[in-house]
Amino acid sequence: AYTVLAALHRKLNEPKPEREVLARLAARCADAVDAYLRLMELATEARDWPAVAQNGERFLAVNPLLPEPHRLLARAQEELGQPQRAVASCRTLLKLDPADPADVHFRLARLLHQQGDPAAKRHAIQALEEAPRFRDAHRLLLEINRAKKSETSANTLP
Repeated sequence: AYTVLAALHRKLNEPKPEREVLARLAARCADAVDAYLRLMELATEARDWPAVAQNGERFLAVNPLLPEPHRLLARAQEELGQPQRAVASCRTLLKLDPADPADVHFRLARLLHQQGDPAAKRHAIQALEEAPRFRDAHRLLLEINRAKKSETSANTLP
């Protein structure tokens, strides 16, 4: 009954009641992956990152082999200031052949660059291999190269 009621709210474009019904379903059923995924989508629209992370973890506990929950979970972890977990989610997502690998490589490069990891450059280049006109990836690659040059010049000064 919860599934039908949630579908009705979705067709009527009523996200708040839909979310409430799906939350009740998720609390009662440990393998409601469709409800978890829809809750993640609704929470992403509402920018409710803790809810996205919670439902992402629930989904992955049941089925870790689909790319979409990993993508949404990585975004939530990034927004929640959990870069290590976001990096792990992005790396897992890349193994699952995502729909937009350029974006995943870019997000991973940005996260790694913030942490000072030299692998950031490789992922920025891979993003550009997938999408050569990806302007944000070009900017990030330039920023990585500038940071490396300034680090090198700072190390050579007496």
